[in-house]
Amino acid sequence: MNKVWSLPAVISTEFIKLKKCKILWCIPFCVILPDALVFSMYAFNKKYPVVDWNDYVSIAASVFNLFMAVGFFTLIAGFIFSREYQENTINTMFTYPISRVQFFAGKLIVMLILISITTMTSFILLMTSGIIIKHEPLTANMLLTYGKSYVLMIIMHFALVPIMAFLSIYNKNMIPSLILGISAVCVNIIILNTPFNTVFPWTVPSVLSPHIDGRTYTNYLFGEINLIVVFVLGIILSVKSIKNDVH
Repeated sequence: MNKVWSLPAVISTEFIKLKKCKILWCIPFCVILPDALVFSMYAFNKKYPVVDWNDYVSIAASVFNLFMAVGFFTLIAGFIFSREYQENTINTMFTYPISRVQFFAGKLIVMLILISITTMTSFILLMTSGIIIKHEPLTANMLLTYGKSYVLMIIMHFALVPIMAFLSIYNKNMIPSLILGISAVCVNIIILNTPFNTVFPWTVPSVLSPHIDGRTYTNYLFGEINLIVVFVLGIILSVKSIKNDVH
C-alpha cells in the first residue's frame, strides 16, 4: 500500500468501526450538558437576569473541562486504543502493509478529530444559547477570545491522550483508562483550588482555560511544561508498547 495513503486509510477505517459503537452517543451528552446547565441558570434564575459573557463562558468551560471532557475523552481513548486487543484482532491488524506507528498515529488523529468536534460544537452551542436570552453586547473581539480559549482546550485535552493510549495498549484493555478517568474527576475537584492544581495533568486544562473565580495558587508555566512532558512521555511509551509482540 502507498505510504502516502496508508494513514488516511487507517483513519477512515477507525471511523467506520466507530459508527457501529454506542459509545459515540456520549458525544451529544458531553456537548449539551455543560451548556444546558449554564443556560438554565441564566434563563430561569432571577439571580442572573442578564448574560455576563465572561461568567457564562467560564462556568460552561469549567464544567466541560473538570467533568465531561475528562470522563468522556478517557473513555473513548481507552476504547479506541484497546479495541483490537480486546477483540483478539490485533495480530491480524499487524499483518497489514502499514507500520504499527502509522496505526498508532491514525488513532491519535481520530482522537484529535473527536476532541475537536466535541469541544467546538459545545462552544458554538454555548454562544448560540447565550444570544437567544437577554445578554450583554457580544463583540467580535470577545467572540474571538473565547474561541481561542476553546481551541486551546482542544490542544490541552489532546496532549493527555497518548498517556491514556499507553495504558490501554500496555494493559490490552480499556479498564485502566476508565479507572483513570473516574479518578481524575475526583482528584480535579479536590486539588483545583490548591497549590497543586498544575501538578496533576488532568486539572491543567481547567486551570489554563476560562474558569469560575481566579485561582489563587497557580503556576501556569509549570502547567504548560507538565502537559508537554506528559504528551511526549505518552508518545514514547505508546510507540514502545505497540511495537512489542502480542501473544
